[in-house]
Amino acid sequence: MPGTKHFTRMQYNVSRGLREIIAPRQTMSKADWARVLHEFGGMCIFCGSEGTAANRGIVPDHLIPVTQFGELVLGNTVPACQTCNDSRGEKAWRPFLRTRFPGDADAQIASVERHLAKHQYHPASLEGALSAEERETYLALVEEWEIMLAKAKALHSAAERRRKSAA
Repeated sequence: MPGTKHFTRMQYNVSRGLREIIAPRQTMSKADWARVLHEFGGMCIFCGSEGTAANRGIVPDHLIPVTQFGELVLGNTVPACQTCNDSRGEKAWRPFLRTRFPGDADAQIASVERHLAKHQYHPASLEGALSAEERETYLALVEEWEIMLAKAKALHSAAERRRKSAA
């Protein structure tokens, strides 16, 4: 549906915000980020590049995505160029690394796995993060959001059809 990119951004931002209720740690200290960068030589773990204007720099990437309740903490964060970060999205990091890393992907995967072992991380879960009553409220919010998004898309489509027929 042309002209609905804003729905994609809206869906991403609302869904991410809701998931951050479950996995709230989404800020990393400068010292921790410097540690992560140092462990990987300041390079993108996926393509091996340094930050440049072309790849829009090196940014923290969640190995377990926020959409799966991953948090921005030492054991779940690696450096990635913005291009690889955007391309990976919610894809699993190991297969993505295999398709992107120009050198020895197995060695790079082992490097990430050493990082994971060094900085143990266990992602949040809906059951562990919220009481039964809070889970019920959370799930109701998610459902209400899905309904609102569907209504907004339907309204957009109706307005587009009307505009086209009036032209």
